[in-house]
Amino acid sequence: MKNKAHNYRYIEWKTPDEMHFSSLQWKSELSFIKDEHRFFEDMLKEYTLPIIESQLFTRVKELINQLDLSVKDLKVLEKRVSEHINRLRNLLDDVDEPKEGRVYRKEHKEILNDVTHFSRQYKRLKKEIFEIISKVMKQQKQKRLLA
Repeated sequence: MKNKAHNYRYIEWKTPDEMHFSSLQWKSELSFIKDEHRFFEDMLKEYTLPIIESQLFTRVKELINQLDLSVKDLKVLEKRVSEHINRLRNLLDDVDEPKEGRVYRKEHKEILNDVTHFSRQYKRLKKEIFEIISKVMKQQKQKRLLA
């Protein structure tokens, strides 16, 4: 996931507890997105026939591919965040390693940047899926009214 790096200077002043709390927030957000992925997959399956009838199939197919990529990226991010949380536990056990603290803060900054970028991309995808499905639902409703 290549993205524009932000310079989060305040991370240098964060305590381990604050970084741990941030990591837990990331984990929670990613877990919620994972549930939403399942919802979107089910929704797209449910509206398969109306999608095909609406001539929006190629656009929906692109969105499904983007959703699949998002699922893969999510798995990678979840793994990184979990490893990051575990590393903090190990780091707190070995308090005598100042160099490790700097490396951990750098990693924290990178993961923060990646989670932020992923979240932005996901919100765009989510918006597009809702727009397409609402179009399909409107077309389906119009067909029922005309029939």
